Amino acid sequence: MILAPEEDPFYQRFSPARKRLFVCIVALSVFLSPSSSMAFLPATSDISKQFKTTETVIIVSNACYYLVMAISPCIMSPLGDLYGRRPMYLLCSGGFTLFTALVAVSQNIVMFFVFRSLTALFGTAFFSLGGAIVGDIYIPQERGNAMGWTLSGSQLGPAFAPVVGGFIVTYTSWRVIFGLLAGLGAITFVLSFLFLQETIRISKLNALRSETGRRFVFVRFNPFRVFTAFKFLNLLLSGVMSMSLIYNMCTLTTPIPSVVNPRFHLTSPLYSGLFYLAPGMGYLTGSLYGGKWADRYVRKYMVTRGERVPEDRLRSTYASFGFVLPVSVLIYGWSIEKEKGGVALPVLALFFSGTAQTFCFPSINAYSVDCLPHLGGDAIASNYFIRYIAGAIGTGTCLLQIHNIGVGWSNTISCFVLLVGFANCLILIQYGGRLRERTIAVE
Repeated sequence: MILAPEEDPFYQRFSPARKRLFVCIVALSVFLSPSSSMAFLPATSDISKQFKTTETVIIVSNACYYLVMAISPCIMSPLGDLYGRRPMYLLCSGGFTLFTALVAVSQNIVMFFVFRSLTALFGTAFFSLGGAIVGDIYIPQERGNAMGWTLSGSQLGPAFAPVVGGFIVTYTSWRVIFGLLAGLGAITFVLSFLFLQETIRISKLNALRSETGRRFVFVRFNPFRVFTAFKFLNLLLSGVMSMSLIYNMCTLTTPIPSVVNPRFHLTSPLYSGLFYLAPGMGYLTGSLYGGKWADRYVRKYMVTRGERVPEDRLRSTYASFGFVLPVSVLIYGWSIEKEKGGVALPVLALFFSGTAQTFCFPSINAYSVDCLPHLGGDAIASNYFIRYIAGAIGTGTCLLQIHNIGVGWSNTISCFVLLVGFANCLILIQYGGRLRERTIAVE
């Protein structure tokens, strides 16, 4: 007999305090990779001068970073299902620490590119592994809130990392930025080693051991398995939603120094770094309350329907995804382009866009886990893969767009991409249940 999640003792193995501790560890770990991608942005000029290259090349290194971020879940998430969450968490936190330290001592642009890419490989795995851990320990009605708290860690990076990076590069060296991140990676490794327990129901390795009675067994590993999740339209549509949000985030935040410095005549990396506080605080606010808002919708429609429907969670994004976010993006772009509203208008627009964006992500992440739970970590990993492909495209092309058509029209394009993502959200709300039923019937 299949138990409802509320009755399944699997979700009661850990005390509420222990679950919160796991969430805190996940929140700290997902802080690392976004911080690494954002903290050095105020230092792009200094890094380009030291390596005798251009700022555009350094920005391209961030596009490569996002590309490897997309690849990382395809490798690490299946390994988490094979060997367990805890071993992979220890491997990834150790790898992130090592390669971030090597970035700090890079002697040329090639070393900088390679070691940053390897940092992304290990650091990004925390997102999919952390999402799987939340799915392992919380019932669906509680996952949105837990996802929100884990996402708060990833949003603290965009909020404060550029400010800290601007401060560091103003008074010391950009290398200190990566030294600090390596230290945080080491702390994450120690906390994971001491306190993080295995959460998976049963790893595939242990399942094979039980079946064969042998301790040493061969487990086949397919790094392309995550791609097969896209044959399910529910995951493909939710992936497009994530793509639109990350594309917007990267095209909005990556060029901030390039557009606000000439607009407001800023000369110090610290000052342009302070502009990241506006979207960053919005990201943090949205991540803290977006999950609770999504869970509220789940409980509300459970009372109405008498059952839980995964798509009801997406209804919580109507206002944020469909209105606040695209309007804020337009206001920011054209206020910079037309030099209207002083500092206050673009800052407010950045804050509201950040808040609206992370009101959406807890719903999308939890939905990816809920809609087809039999896929395990592959569901959330597929979502992270496709969203960071969009991040690489947005990061790599944003400066080119701005130089050719201006920040106003660039943000108009971003607004259109957001509306495409919201259209996919509406399709899922209306037809997602039928798509899931068709999937179950076929299988």
